[in-house]
Amino acid sequence: MIIKIRRALLVLLAVVCATSSGMAYAKKHHSTSRGNDAPAEVTVADETTEPAKEKSNEISHYSYTLEELGAGSPIDLHTVNGRRSLKLSMRNDEVITAAKLKLTYAWSPALIPELSHLKVLLNDELMSSLALPREGNNGHTSDVQLDSSMFIDFNQLTLELIAHYTRECEDPMHSTLWANVSNLSKLELTVRHLKLPDDLALLPAPFFDRLDNRKLVLPFIFPSQPNNEVLHAAGVVASWFGALSNYRGAQFPVMLNTLPEGNGVMLVAGSTVPAGLNLPVINGPSLAVIANPLNATAKLLVVMGRDAKELDIAAQALTLGTATLTGSYVSVKQMDDIPLRKPYDAPGWIPTDRAVHLAELAKQSDLQVEGLSPDMIRVNFNVPPDIFAWRSDGVPMNLHYRYTPRPVADRSTLNVNINNAFIKALPLASVPSKIEKKIRLPLLEDGQAVSSEVVLIPHDNIFGQNQLQLHYFFDYTKQGYCKDVFLNNERGVIDQDSSIDFSSFPHYAALPNLAFFVNDGFPYTRMADLSETAVVMPDNAGGAEMETYLMLMGRMGRVTGYPAIRHAIITAASVDAYANMDLILIGTAGNQPLLERWASKMHPLLDKGTHNLKLPGPFERLISRWRNVDLDDAMHRAGDLITKGDGGLGALVGFESPLKNGRSVVVVTGDNPEQIANITASMANPKKLANFTGDLVMQSGQRIEGFQMGPSYYTGSLPWWTALHWFLSRQPLFLMIFIGFAALLVAVVAFRYLRKLADQRLRK
Repeated sequence: MIIKIRRALLVLLAVVCATSSGMAYAKKHHSTSRGNDAPAEVTVADETTEPAKEKSNEISHYSYTLEELGAGSPIDLHTVNGRRSLKLSMRNDEVITAAKLKLTYAWSPALIPELSHLKVLLNDELMSSLALPREGNNGHTSDVQLDSSMFIDFNQLTLELIAHYTRECEDPMHSTLWANVSNLSKLELTVRHLKLPDDLALLPAPFFDRLDNRKLVLPFIFPSQPNNEVLHAAGVVASWFGALSNYRGAQFPVMLNTLPEGNGVMLVAGSTVPAGLNLPVINGPSLAVIANPLNATAKLLVVMGRDAKELDIAAQALTLGTATLTGSYVSVKQMDDIPLRKPYDAPGWIPTDRAVHLAELAKQSDLQVEGLSPDMIRVNFNVPPDIFAWRSDGVPMNLHYRYTPRPVADRSTLNVNINNAFIKALPLASVPSKIEKKIRLPLLEDGQAVSSEVVLIPHDNIFGQNQLQLHYFFDYTKQGYCKDVFLNNERGVIDQDSSIDFSSFPHYAALPNLAFFVNDGFPYTRMADLSETAVVMPDNAGGAEMETYLMLMGRMGRVTGYPAIRHAIITAASVDAYANMDLILIGTAGNQPLLERWASKMHPLLDKGTHNLKLPGPFERLISRWRNVDLDDAMHRAGDLITKGDGGLGALVGFESPLKNGRSVVVVTGDNPEQIANITASMANPKKLANFTGDLVMQSGQRIEGFQMGPSYYTGSLPWWTALHWFLSRQPLFLMIFIGFAALLVAVVAFRYLRKLADQRLRK
C-alpha cells in the first residue's frame, strides 16, 4: 500500500509539473546547512521549444527477453503444478502504461486439454490462462496483455503449469507432465517518464536507479577540452556510478560543449558552460541538479568549482556525502578528512581476515526455497583474486541447513556448487525412528531437519567474482497405484550463520594476468581508493581515450564498491616521479610517448611499441622453451588475427614496471582511437571476457586472442616455509640441488658422528 501511495504521489507530481505555468523552467535554488550562500537564478535558453521536446520524450518503449530477466536457459515446468518466477523492477521516475508478454512455449502432447493450462501471473494476480490443446503443442506463441496498474517497484512474473494426463489415478511426477517456455520470449513495456523535482536528496536517482537492471549509460559533459585535473574529478564521479551500477555495467560517453537528450553529468571548472545553459555564479565547490533544456523529464547533475581543486572537492562531496545533500543547489564549505584505506579492505570484497557469515552476503528470503523442484539458491561474493590456496584441502565453508524431513530414506540431496562446478552432495536425512532418536544426535527442531557440514571448496574453482550455488533435490517416493498424493510441502533453508573462511590463506599471485585486470581491476584495486594507481593519459587526449579512462574508473569502482578518490592522472613526462605506483597507460603510438620508450619491456611479440609482430631470434626461442611457451603457435595465431582482421588492431598489454620491481603496468592501446574504443567495449562485454587472458590481448574486428609470452613476476608475500616449497616445486633443477645438498649435509654429519664413535672405541 505504501509503495502504491508513493507512486501515486509521483504521478500526481508529474501532472502538476507538466501543467504548471513555469514550463520554461526558471527556479530559485536554496542554500543548505553547508553554507549561507544567497540563492541563485538558473535559466535555460530556447524556452519556446520545450513543450514539444517534453511531448516527444515522455514516452519510451522497452523490450526484455526472459533471459534478460534471469532465465539463463529455457524454462522447464514439470509435475502437476510446475512453477517458475522471474523478477522485474521498474524505475521510480517511470510509470508503465502498457505491458505485453509475447510467450513462446511448447507442451506435452499427452496432456488433457480440458484439465491442463498455463497460467501467467503478475505479483500473484492472474493475468491469463492459456489453453494447451493437442494441436500446435510443438511450438506456439501467445500475446498476453498484462494489467499495467498491477506493476509496483519490485515485480514478480510467474509461469505456472497446471497439467493432467489422466482423469483417474494420476502420478503427479509422470514424465508426460511438462511444458517448456522459451527464454527468448519477450516482455514489451510502454512507459511514461515522470518529471521529478530538482533535488539532490534523490541522488543517485535519476542518474542511476537501483530498480533499473539495464546497463547504465550516463554521458559526461565538459564545456571545453578538460585537463588532467578536471578528468580526475570526472574519474572519481565515474567510479562512484560504477560502484552503484555493480553487475549492470556502466558506460560514460564524453560530450564536449553539447548536451545529451537524457540525463547527464556536467563538470565545470571556471565560468565556461555549454551554449544555451546558464548556471549560478560559482563561489566555490558546489553541486546542483537542473532540468535538461533538451528534455523536460531529464536532469543534469552539475559538479562545479572555480578551479580543478575545488571541482575535486565537489566530486568528493558527491561521492562520499550524498546522505547529507538536499535541495537543488549545495555549496560545499569543507570536507572532513577522509581516512586512508588499508590493503584488501574494499567494501566490494568480503573480508579475508575472518570468517564471513552468509547473512553478510544475502538476505534470508534469498536463502530459502520451496516445492518439489525448487530453484537454486545463489549467493554472490567477491574476493581478491590473489588468494593463494596452493596445496590446501580447500576453502572451508561451515554450512548449516534445514529442510522438511524426508518421510522415508530416499535419494534427496543438497548439492553444493561453486561457479557451476560441482563440489559435494549432502544427503537429506529421513525422520528418525524412536530407537534412532535415542542413539543419534537430534536432527529435528520444530518439525525441520537441521544439519551442519564443513564443505571444502577447491581453490581452483574460486575466482575474484564467485557464485555459491546450493540446490535442494527432493526425491519423490511413489506410494503405488491410486495412492500418490501431491503435497508440495517441501522446504529448504540455508541458515544465515553459515560461514566461509579465507583467513588462513595469504595474498600471493603471478603477474601479469590480464584476466585479473579486466575482471577484478587487480592489482590496482588492492587499495580501494586507488591510492597506489597512476593513469598516464596522452598529452592531447581525445574522446576515445577519455571514455576509456572513465570506463576503467567505473569498473574499478564496481569491484571495490568505493570511489577512486586518490588515484593520480599524469603525463608521460612526469612518470618517473610515480615509480612507486602501479601504472595504467592509455593512448596510441602517436600520442603516448611511453609506448616507444618502454617498447623493449612490453611484449616479445610486439616490435618497438607498434602493433607489428617481431620475428623471434634464437635466444628468444630458447627462453620460450625454458618457460614452456609455444612461441611458434603464438606467432601463427597473432599473424592470422592481423592478416584476417578488418585492418584495425587494439591491444591490451601487461608487464612489470620498468621503474620499480613488483609494480605493474597495463597498456590500453590501438592503431587509432577507434580501436581503443573497440577493445574497451569488449572489456565491458560479459560474453567476451573469457578471451582476456595472459599478458597480451589483441583484437581485430570481433576476433580476440590472448597470449602468455612474457616473464612473470609476483606480488604479495608468503610464509617462508610455504615460499620455499613453492619455489622448489616450480624449479626442479634447484630441487635436485637442494636434495643433493641436504643429502651431502646428512652424509657429512653421519660420517663425523660415526668417526667420533670409532675414535671412542679405539681409546678404550
